[in-house]
Amino acid sequence: MPGLGSDTLSTARSAIAWPENRLNELTPVGENSGLFTGPDQRTYAQLGNEGRFIVEQDRQGNYYVPLTFAPGVPGPVVTRSEGLPNWHIQRPGWQPLRARSETPVTAQHPAYLLPEDANTLTRAELSSEGIRYNKLKQTFVDTAEGTVMVRKNHLGEYRYASATSRDLLDLAFEQIPGTLLWRQKAQAAHAADTPATDPLRPVAAPDEQVPGPGKRPRLDTSKPPEPLPTATRDTSVPTEQTPYFWLPWGHLNKPPVVESIQLGWFHYPIVPIGSNRTPKVYFVQHPDFAPAGFDAFETMLRTAPSLQPVATFRIGNDPGEVHPGKRFFEEPIAQSVANTFPDFSAPTAWAVAKKLYELADNSAVITGTGLVNIQAVLHQWKQKPFPTAPAYADPLNMLAVAPSIDAGGKKLIAMPPQIDSELQRLTFDPQRFPVEWGHYKTYPTDLNLRRLLGALLIRSGYDVFPLTHEHRIPTLVFRRATHDQVYFLKLGSVEHVGLSHTPGNELADPGLPARIGNDAFLALTTATAQNKVVWLIGGVLKVESNPDSVFIIRER
Repeated sequence: MPGLGSDTLSTARSAIAWPENRLNELTPVGENSGLFTGPDQRTYAQLGNEGRFIVEQDRQGNYYVPLTFAPGVPGPVVTRSEGLPNWHIQRPGWQPLRARSETPVTAQHPAYLLPEDANTLTRAELSSEGIRYNKLKQTFVDTAEGTVMVRKNHLGEYRYASATSRDLLDLAFEQIPGTLLWRQKAQAAHAADTPATDPLRPVAAPDEQVPGPGKRPRLDTSKPPEPLPTATRDTSVPTEQTPYFWLPWGHLNKPPVVESIQLGWFHYPIVPIGSNRTPKVYFVQHPDFAPAGFDAFETMLRTAPSLQPVATFRIGNDPGEVHPGKRFFEEPIAQSVANTFPDFSAPTAWAVAKKLYELADNSAVITGTGLVNIQAVLHQWKQKPFPTAPAYADPLNMLAVAPSIDAGGKKLIAMPPQIDSELQRLTFDPQRFPVEWGHYKTYPTDLNLRRLLGALLIRSGYDVFPLTHEHRIPTLVFRRATHDQVYFLKLGSVEHVGLSHTPGNELADPGLPARIGNDAFLALTTATAQNKVVWLIGGVLKVESNPDSVFIIRER
């Protein structure tokens, strides 16, 4: 953390660590147990080579490091290192699970490389899977806890390996979607009538929704889902009964590879800070999900929202000041788009959400700055007409200019597909506005085409300049209240996969004021001089073998 001095950090550490110069005052518990009793009658455990720290026992007899700054919240669980007189912190946020027979289950922990040894491996970014190699071509992967050796078996799984021990732990690892980091896979669940014996299970804080024993939510990113109707959408983000449910996710030592911050006396992996290098909010990563690309993040919000990062707010620079955390997202981003722009088709809502995700910090990989900006936009969308939303919060501004070719004095534009690498087309689904659509289909005139598009734009929060009595060459001019951009939309009915029009200076057309009205013409002229006009083409798309739809693309 910027601005944290060594004195501040040592103060936080001393809150749970017994002073090194007074080790002789501790009395060993048993023989080579790694546990000690202090003069204060508290129990201390030797944690690796870091020192002796206060530990307490829960009702199941598990030892954990107490979080004295957050009473009632269990800290990270510690387990004894096999064959050694010391202990170590388990995977953050996890603790042993006893089977129904109450037989203790032995947790399995891999051996992590020392940072200096990990630095001798090939770089993770040289492989799309984040695979690293040493001089002997042995395989390694980076996890949030450290770097481990793995070996690929005949099933294509990467399993834990060791160059020094034949007694290998039965652990498998998988890549975290959209990142170069890996994580330990949960063990396969037993049959439905057999008690689960997976040694690792999430600590079920009162507000957490946890997958079944031995299972982890699988994030299917194969295709954008249909946004759920407002009345039936999943609102399964747990209500937090304690704002400190995320504290057990901490590490005693600073994790390698990933960005982290110190809160209290533990280190927490966070979503990369991003362009704002002096943030007021940090996003602590769930131990089981590292957010990166949009598809994985959106699918997580849809299928397992409890895995989303937790926003923590810092006041001052003292790491002992730990403040409540909260989850930002109550629903998938595409669902928020669908709620704000109710006439969008499902693919368009998904594409707009993805574009917002990427524009929030000008990166396809999410950052803390991006998450703050996305949340700000979603909040402003609920306050139509978006009083302070940035320009990129408007779907029409997100549109990429449609590619075109010049042919015989005309500009030919191929109709962009609904799903593409860029957002090149807004599609409105007639099933969402059956009354207006039915009226246009019955009387498909230029006047009704203007009325149809005008109604959709008004429902999306735009102010449309009043229609005139001149309906030939149908045109709409509109804007958002409090925003100085003006949108110029040429309309038509398209019966082919592409369209053509004659480019030129629309303001030089003597018939334009009669078509759009004097107020619209004045606003358009002023905005043109300031280079604040967005030129659009739209209308009804009638393509054989596809349902009719309403579309808008950006000409320039």
